[in-house]
Amino acid sequence: MTVSADDFGNLPTADEAVHALADRPNAFYNALLTEHFVLESARGITVNESSSRASLYLTTLSSSLVAFGFLSHTAFALGFLAVIIPVIVLLGIFTYERLVQTSLEDVAALASIQRIRRFYASLLPGAETYFPMPVGNHAPNELLDLGRPASWRGVFFTMSSAIAVVNSIVAGAGIALLLNALRASEGVSITLGIVGAALLAVLHGLYQELRYAQMTALVRRSELPPAPATNRNP
Repeated sequence: MTVSADDFGNLPTADEAVHALADRPNAFYNALLTEHFVLESARGITVNESSSRASLYLTTLSSSLVAFGFLSHTAFALGFLAVIIPVIVLLGIFTYERLVQTSLEDVAALASIQRIRRFYASLLPGAETYFPMPVGNHAPNELLDLGRPASWRGVFFTMSSAIAVVNSIVAGAGIALLLNALRASEGVSITLGIVGAALLAVLHGLYQELRYAQMTALVRRSELPPAPATNRNP
C-alpha cells in the first residue's frame, strides 16, 4: 500500500508518535538492544578496516622491495628508491593516522557498550554477576578484566604502532640513502638514518598516547552524572 503526499497531513509527526507510545519502557529496551547491536557492529567494522589498511601498506612495501630487487643491479635502482620511498612513507603516515582513529572509535564504542551493560546489570539484584566488567586501572579497550593494570607500554602492542615502527625504519633508510647521495660518509649516513628512524618511532608513540589520553578523558566526562538544573528565576 502506497501513501500519497496528501495522506501525510493526517499522520502524526515522529515526536507525536513517540509521546503517544503506550509502552514506552518496552520501546526503550528494544532501542537499547538495537543500539548495543549497532555498537558491536561498529567495533567489528573498525577491526576489519584496520586489518585491510595495514595489509595494503605492507603489501605495497613488500611489492616495492621485490621490484627493487630486480632493479638493484641496474642504473635505475637509485631513481626507483628516490620515487618509491616517499610514496611508501606518505602511505604509512596516512595508514597510521587512520589506524589510530579506528582504535579510538573502537574505544568510544566500547565505552557506550559498557554503559549499556551496566544498565543490564542493574535490572535485578545479583545481575552484575553475568555482566563482568574491568575495574580500577585498566586499558580503555578492555571489554573484560584481564588482570593487568593499564600501562604506557601498551602503546607498543597495537597495530598502529607496528605500522609506525616499520614506516619509521623505511623513512630512516631514506634518510641514510639521501645523506649518502649528498656525499656523506657511509657511517654518518647509517647513524643518522638510525637516529631518524628511532626519533620518528618515538614521536608516533607519543602522538598515540596523547590521542588515547584525550579519548579517555572524553569518555570519563561522558560518564559523569549531568549537573543539576538551576532555577535562574528571581
